[in-house]
Amino acid sequence: MIQSLIRLARRAVGLVGIALLGVLVGFSLFTHVAMLSGQQLFIVGGGSMEPSIPIGSLVLVARPDPLAVGVGDVVTIRADNGVVVTHRVTRVVDLAQGRFFELKGDANQSPDASLVPARAVIGMVQQYIPYAGYGQAFLSTGSGLIATLAVLGALFLAYLLLEMVERPARAGPAPLREPIGP
Repeated sequence: MIQSLIRLARRAVGLVGIALLGVLVGFSLFTHVAMLSGQQLFIVGGGSMEPSIPIGSLVLVARPDPLAVGVGDVVTIRADNGVVVTHRVTRVVDLAQGRFFELKGDANQSPDASLVPARAVIGMVQQYIPYAGYGQAFLSTGSGLIATLAVLGALFLAYLLLEMVERPARAGPAPLREPIGP
């Protein structure tokens, strides 16, 4: 009974460790491939796009041709004050000064206060991963990375310890030896 619980615990710890390592490797590959392909990643820090894009989502944006951006597209812009915002285009306005966009968060009642020039558009949202921004933010800090590696190390040690406890029981009792000599 106890041996089967130890075996079950060892397998569970092993699976959790493998799953966590797989998620970390997949997440790392995704972020690096995105950056190598010229796309950028941003974390949605507010609820203005909910429920379409939940707070904490990781959005992948690609630089579009300003003429390709149309009503209904979701864009990420850098405002004049440096704040990065992801909102939906509700209107495209061509003025003498160039192309401008009226933006609105899906959860907002009214459009943003001012038109946004096309030069402010960082990119058009290609895809997003809900809540993955929390993981990105956590892993981008030194303490978050150390904590994640510590959890992986603890899982590995727990797996080894459970295997050591389980191994003698698998072998069964030690065989009796006959005395050597006269």
